Amino acid sequence: MSILEKFRNKVFWFLDLFQSKRIKNHFDEIKYINENFNSEDVTVLRNKMLNEILTFATQTTKFYDKYKNYSSLEDFPVVNKKIIRDNFKDFESSEYKDKKRYKVATSGSTGTPFVSYFDKNKKARNSADTIYFANKTGFKVGHKLLYIRFWGEQYSKSKLASWKQNIIPYNVTELRDEDIKKLIGRLESDSSTIGIVSYASAMESICKYLDKIDSNPIKSNIKSIILISESLNDYTMKSIIKYFGVKPVSRYSNSENGILAQQSQNFDNDFIINWASYNFEILKIDANEPVKFGETGRIVVTDLFNRAVPKIRYDTGDLGSMSKTDFGIVLNKLEGRIMDVIYDTSGEIISSHIVHQICVFEGINEYQLIQTDKKKYIFKIIASDGFVEDQLIESYKKLLGNDSQITVEYVKEIPLLKSGKRKKVLNLYTQIQ
Repeated sequence: MSILEKFRNKVFWFLDLFQSKRIKNHFDEIKYINENFNSEDVTVLRNKMLNEILTFATQTTKFYDKYKNYSSLEDFPVVNKKIIRDNFKDFESSEYKDKKRYKVATSGSTGTPFVSYFDKNKKARNSADTIYFANKTGFKVGHKLLYIRFWGEQYSKSKLASWKQNIIPYNVTELRDEDIKKLIGRLESDSSTIGIVSYASAMESICKYLDKIDSNPIKSNIKSIILISESLNDYTMKSIIKYFGVKPVSRYSNSENGILAQQSQNFDNDFIINWASYNFEILKIDANEPVKFGETGRIVVTDLFNRAVPKIRYDTGDLGSMSKTDFGIVLNKLEGRIMDVIYDTSGEIISSHIVHQICVFEGINEYQLIQTDKKKYIFKIIASDGFVEDQLIESYKKLLGNDSQITVEYVKEIPLLKSGKRKKVLNLYTQIQ
């Protein structure tokens, strides 16, 4: 780290010291729990934290009041965004309605917008989670952060705030060739240690531009790259390593909770679950019953720290599976949202990641796979010379079913969602069921 970076690091922790080490104490606990998951002490500590939030929720919220005589977590109902939104006042803790709270919101790109709140301690926990998982990739407090996302009004930062936090907020809507050229120039002229947090599709666009100009590796001190909100395909991973010299990791998080899991750079593609701040369950898609290890189901989390708006057994809307490893229980599969799941013609779930196979076909610049009926699928494609439509259809018939009806629609643009994300897979068939 440079002198300035070390100074920023020291100032951050010095200021935290004067706030009774709120973030540092959380950080130490997060590190201890996540890195000693199998120990008896951690099991006892996690059970204590779970029982504390369950008891608190039953004593201070109208919604959970009826579960005061609970004997286990399974006595509580599974809830989701709609249930919380429709009964929001009942989920708010009476103890925090008149205290300082911090608004968090989702954009509504995958449904209706959703607003919730963090209390002061939850906000500190969330900050500590962020620092811990960033450290796992080599990013430290004091490094400069290039944050590529949609910077709408609710997320926008003043120049002063960006300078204090050492953040370069970069809008994902500014990724035309001339924009990317300027961004690369800015990175190469900056001697700072830099970390990047970005939508996966944004980094894919940057890498395709670098392919187009036959670029050499970028000459910049980039230490870490964390990809959020969208799944990472092999092309983007290999291209990031080629051009930026860093192995990227995917982070699983949402606005209403925080960081739920993150890929490890050392253990294949498994996601290390943030057991320190959440309890995880994988439940059947059509029933509130646990699935077996390795079986895909709904990801349901209990936030162990949000007391302003407790979320017990919260259905994230995402699908995944867990497995046991020597160092703990991990997410070995993360499929994304239920509305992003594709079904084959026999009605079986097909991993949404099959769409990434399209990268092997020549002449495809951008793409989107949409299921419109049980056996009907549309590929929206921005194509250039060299693309052979029949090869694509033949290949995907093997994946979706020989009786699948696949059409290709050539478009000039695949618009971004309101959040700035680019949805690669969309299932309109299940949404109208």
